[in-house]
Amino acid sequence: MSAIIVHVIRGILAMRDSMASSLKIAKREISGKRAVRRLRYNGLVPGVIYGDSKEPTLVEIEEKELRVECQSAAFFGHAIELKIGSVLEKFIPKKVEFHPVTDKPIHVDFQRISQGAKIKVSISIDFINEDKSPGMKKGGVINCIVHRLECYCSPDTIPERISLDLSGKEIGSSFHLDEINLPSEVTPVNPERDSVIATIVGARTGSTDDSPESTGSEEAAEAN
Repeated sequence: MSAIIVHVIRGILAMRDSMASSLKIAKREISGKRAVRRLRYNGLVPGVIYGDSKEPTLVEIEEKELRVECQSAAFFGHAIELKIGSVLEKFIPKKVEFHPVTDKPIHVDFQRISQGAKIKVSISIDFINEDKSPGMKKGGVINCIVHRLECYCSPDTIPERISLDLSGKEIGSSFHLDEINLPSEVTPVNPERDSVIATIVGARTGSTDDSPESTGSEEAAEAN
């Protein structure tokens, strides 16, 4: 059986580490349409931290840095720790709204993480060792049914991504959810719906003029 690799982030990411090293988040004191427009004009994106039965916290983020981080498949699976005033907030990115024309981020939502609670995350799925798959070498293609796997987990064991190994896979092979050795703290949200993750299917080929069926049809037409 080919390996299925689950990349897990251990622990909460502090704002000085990894993703957060370039993502500058600061508490926002102003609100309202005019104030938000001014923020965006100055290269900032308004955001809000909500949840855990607390009042929402208004924040602002550097637009350029946020745009870069949004391109990462692991962005929504990272937990962030930030001290706002005297309060230490732990949260994860939940939703980013983009401008319909410029495609720039214009608003971001973060969800607080309460101590001991499990959170719902969406884990990116990718494929490795395509060059070692006999089926892919024969012209097979990957039919990815589940692009991101929704799971419940604790903030300390958020899988960054799941890598499906194509080594030795033939056309007709498939990857099933029960083959993935997720950490014990990670539970799929919809195990029945997501039971089949991906399959390798043969590429469709159209008939050619010199195929037996085509030749026979032409001969019959000429005879008539």
